Amino acid sequence: MDDVPEIQVLPHASRPIPADQVVALYGAEGWWPERSAGQVVMVLDAFPAAGAWRGDRLVGFARCVSDGVLRAYIEDVVVAPDVRGLGVGRALVAAIVEQLQPIPVVSLFCDPGLVPFYEQAGFRPTRHVVLHRLAST
Repeated sequence: MDDVPEIQVLPHASRPIPADQVVALYGAEGWWPERSAGQVVMVLDAFPAAGAWRGDRLVGFARCVSDGVLRAYIEDVVVAPDVRGLGVGRALVAAIVEQLQPIPVVSLFCDPGLVPFYEQAGFRPTRHVVLHRLAST
């Protein structure tokens, strides 16, 4: 039997999350190739985040953007492919939501296929349309 370490989900404030490991998780999903470790460091310093750890390896990550009073947005929930189906995503969302108490409105954006996953955590679709303005490069 393998001695596989248990997965722990901890806030960034309890166990600092290395930016390079976050960038590696993004890369494994084909997300945000333009993001740098330096940018991730700034985000981690500014807003709540949580990491899922299997030993020393970061196997999941979630963060939020918030005004700290009225609104928060959960962003970048990502789980390494080899640990999916083990409840890591649910634990990450729960850890972020816990850090956002007592903010009354917590929102997130997701692919349509993930709606049932987030509904299990108490999120509901709205009639709002999400618009983005991307900076030109």
